[in-house]
Amino acid sequence: MANIFVVGDGAIGLLYSHYLSQQHRVTLLTKHAIDEPRFYQQANAPKQTINCQLTNLTQLSEHGQVDVIIFTVKAYQVATAFRQLKPFLSAQCQLILSHNGMGNVDEINSELTKQQGLYFLTTRLAGYKDTPFSVLHTGIGSSILGDCNQQAKTQLAEVKNLLNAIPELTTTNNIQQLRFEKLLVNIAINPLSALHNVKNGALTEPQFSGIILNILNEACTVANKLGINVRLAEALANAYQVMSDTKNNYSSMHQDIAHNRITEIDAMCGYICQKGNQLGINTPHNQSLLDAIRHKKSAI
Repeated sequence: MANIFVVGDGAIGLLYSHYLSQQHRVTLLTKHAIDEPRFYQQANAPKQTINCQLTNLTQLSEHGQVDVIIFTVKAYQVATAFRQLKPFLSAQCQLILSHNGMGNVDEINSELTKQQGLYFLTTRLAGYKDTPFSVLHTGIGSSILGDCNQQAKTQLAEVKNLLNAIPELTTTNNIQQLRFEKLLVNIAINPLSALHNVKNGALTEPQFSGIILNILNEACTVANKLGINVRLAEALANAYQVMSDTKNNYSSMHQDIAHNRITEIDAMCGYICQKGNQLGINTPHNQSLLDAIRHKKSAI
């Protein structure tokens, strides 16, 4: 049994905490109330209390040094969270990032010791918070863990075993490829669903086909220039499959806009625009979505 810290009690943080607490001691680090239990619910089943300890930054020193930590906060929150938690990480701490979009890996790696492993965990677990303290689990999907530095490469199997309670968990030695493939799905769904106030399934309608084709074409061009082998036809097929599989769901960006929260658009379309600019590739369609989301005011 390991001591695992989960940073962030959003939907994914609560889902991971629910599963991992069945085999390990889980401490959930939150900015919100720590005197209210967190709950998990699936379909029409009764709510279950998530068997985890709740803590915040002011109490973190009481827990000793952290050996395994999973960051489930938004992409733009990772750097700040890491800086706040860095003093509490053990010299051999294993750190796992799990968020939408790209970025953060190089920045975090530059701050780690040679004994600290960095991993990225992609997931297709689906859920949303139906109350501030509970998650409604809406779909099971695969989760894939990959190494992001040399230390993680040597301990990938060991860390995967620690996280085995997460459903359908596998590993990869090419997490960058999978992250980019997931990015392509995210940029096809998140911005448009947020801008047009629709569920994911509505994006399969013909009126969206042109912009989806264009933004994915730009992103695939960038990926291939970076040495990542993605094909436009496969990117389109994957995106439309996820739209169909999650047709009744609202995307995370839709929910961020609806609740007047900062979005992850800079780690999605913004990343494509940034890399395109560095590589001399024009990305006007991604730029258009980036600008639109940045200036979007909640009307949902």
